Amino acid sequence: MIELGLLADRERISSRDISRKTGVPKAFLHKITADLVKANLVSTYAGPAGGLMLRQPREQVNVLQILEAVEGPICLNICLLDPNECARQSICPAHDFWEVLQIDISKQLKAMTLSKLVAGALELRKNPRKRPEFETLVLQDEILVKS
Repeated sequence: MIELGLLADRERISSRDISRKTGVPKAFLHKITADLVKANLVSTYAGPAGGLMLRQPREQVNVLQILEAVEGPICLNICLLDPNECARQSICPAHDFWEVLQIDISKQLKAMTLSKLVAGALELRKNPRKRPEFETLVLQDEILVKS
């Protein structure tokens, strides 16, 4: 997705070029691409001028969408997805902690856009020895605050 995000709007790149640039095997890349297409994050075009292209502006795509497209729901414990999975949910001393942590993780993943990752990738290309710094978000009194 970062390789697609590095492209100009409406520009396409072949899966072969993405595989070469990232080192991701073509077969695995095709599986990931199918998931991203199904989630309406990526479009594919056949033919000599074909390739892959983002369906939405990179500012509107977040890491949670990408991860859930490829991995399915991001969840720390099955009881957070389906209350029927755990008979102990109402008496579990850890359930509320897992639920708050799940909410925090989801908010962090939603806050990180593809645009921010692309900016980090560009920064890293300029100075490979300096890792990009991303702002962190902390939950404070149930309000997401930049730190």
